[in-house]
Amino acid sequence: MVELPERALVIGLDAPIAPRLYEFAKSGQLPTFRKLIEGGVYAKHCLVPLPTITPPNWTTIVTGAWPGTHGITCFNMHKPGMPLTETYPAFDSRDCQAEYIWQAAERAGKRAIIINWPSTWPPTTDSLIQVGGAGLSVNEWRVDIPRGEAFRIALSDSLCFSTEEYPLATVVEVDEAKGWRNVDLGGRCLEAELRLRCRRPRFKVEEKVWYALIRSSSGGELDTVLLAREKDGRTAFAELRVGEWSDVVVDTFVVDSEPMRAAFRVKLLELSGDGSRLKLFVTPISSVDARGLPAHPASVAEELPLSSDVFPIAAHGVYEAYNLGWIDLSTWLECVDMEHEWLSRAAAHLLRTKKWDLFFMHMHCPDWAYHMFSSEIDELTAKDKSKVKLYQEAELKFYQSIDRAVARILEAAGEKALTVVTSDHGAKPTTKGFSVAEVLEKAGLLCLREDPETGRKVVDLSRSKAIPQRSVYIYVNLKGRDPHGIVDPEDYERVREEVIKALYEYTDPETGKKPILFAIKREDARILGLHGDRIGDVVFAMNPEFGGQHGPYLPTARYGIGDLRGLLILHGPGVKKGYVMERTCWLTDIVPTLCYLLRIPVPRHAEGAILYQALEDPDYLVKELERLRRNYELLREAFEKERQLTHTYHEV
Repeated sequence: MVELPERALVIGLDAPIAPRLYEFAKSGQLPTFRKLIEGGVYAKHCLVPLPTITPPNWTTIVTGAWPGTHGITCFNMHKPGMPLTETYPAFDSRDCQAEYIWQAAERAGKRAIIINWPSTWPPTTDSLIQVGGAGLSVNEWRVDIPRGEAFRIALSDSLCFSTEEYPLATVVEVDEAKGWRNVDLGGRCLEAELRLRCRRPRFKVEEKVWYALIRSSSGGELDTVLLAREKDGRTAFAELRVGEWSDVVVDTFVVDSEPMRAAFRVKLLELSGDGSRLKLFVTPISSVDARGLPAHPASVAEELPLSSDVFPIAAHGVYEAYNLGWIDLSTWLECVDMEHEWLSRAAAHLLRTKKWDLFFMHMHCPDWAYHMFSSEIDELTAKDKSKVKLYQEAELKFYQSIDRAVARILEAAGEKALTVVTSDHGAKPTTKGFSVAEVLEKAGLLCLREDPETGRKVVDLSRSKAIPQRSVYIYVNLKGRDPHGIVDPEDYERVREEVIKALYEYTDPETGKKPILFAIKREDARILGLHGDRIGDVVFAMNPEFGGQHGPYLPTARYGIGDLRGLLILHGPGVKKGYVMERTCWLTDIVPTLCYLLRIPVPRHAEGAILYQALEDPDYLVKELERLRRNYELLREAFEKERQLTHTYHEV
């Protein structure tokens, strides 16, 4: 008899390049993933919805529904009645029009744990144990923030203090040390004042001032920085040499006039022997209480891991820090590992201490990493061929960090759990630039004007017939539907035809190639799982030889090392072992397969299929039903025979 799983874990990686992860695993460089693949099922052709982008596809994974059905149709949301130039981040669970798998499971008395799954905040069932979900990392908020903002951090994004100028960094001045108490000032000592101006804070945070005392540990050159809350050694919270990290520092900040505890780490990146050059990096300052860290129930925030080396880091700022030149690759990798360490320890704690049947967790690292340097990994697109190996090594190291995190989670979950590892999409290198807006402008369909405040070009809605929006949509500026509509309803079809014609006719003058793969009308996009009033009037997809890492590309798109196909690995009770599944499958198929194996209700709006080819015995439930029917008949016959053993009985 086939053993079926008692529980299931779904571990999501954002934008891994699935064939590269597969090869790393098979070569033994990712031992946890190798174990999962060799002992389970690897789906070679897992396809994801268009657009190949974060919020809609993570929502598809946990609803089994296509974007047109669940209503999360791109990275940002646009709803009828909004001006065509306005959107907001698509991370609010209240925008989802489909039932989540944990809502369906709750009907059967099952409970779920969710950690950092995008577009799931606020929580959707009372029984949920949830951490994060309001952004792409814990402590990042893309829900309930000012309109027009991309995201906010509780409490601050990463900071850099330097005597040299760097973009967005704080320039500090070094001077002779004076006025310090309870600290040895023997020999020459310098000081710097560090003003903490929180970047992208979700709350109003009162400014803090730290003090850096620069001194020598041996009487020679200056080589040590003491960081203190005041010019008093008793308030010191770190003493660092170049290349060293502080332990996790937990401090209290005044937030909206009330205290809030937050955690961070500091690294000394540079210090010259004479003290004239100084550079300090501060990780994002992350809330560790329920006011800033999204948790349900709120008490969960207080029991999450917090120690000398881990805290709930809001990781987005770390990637930006590398792009801004604040930190190097090795420091970036150290921060990546901090995030994965915390996520896996938080997961292990909840898995061991809470009642659960379903577990979902998302790690965003591959997406941010490939946005940073996917082009530098690829010989086809690398600007500096001498650094390709360096970036390829960094790629392997972030996958190895994830591999270690997954190992810790699997150990905590136990042997009886079904494990699913999946992704929302893949990634590719940045290729040749292309602007849909320029095509529409040249065709006379889009008009731009200069914003007097910023000097940037913006859409002139009073003169534009068609507006490109989000990653794959173009809207007709329609009277009676759109607030600034200028196109009469009788001209709607004509304008759509003009849009499609302009896109198809455009040829890149340098390469002679067509950037637009296809452009279709809204009603025809239903074949792609896109429909309803939350998509554009024209839907298009791009040739992967143009543009960025993902979004306006089909899930079959490939270029160089890049591949947009999704990752899907299944391992555990009820699934085949060592099987590479050739059939085409979709993210919509994950939920029905989970429900089938776990014998739980299917979400009401699920549209996928059960992955029978991945199952150890696809006919198991049919056989089980036949066995139960046979047993019922035997029991019924036995009861009838027992009734006939006596000559006197009365029926009531």
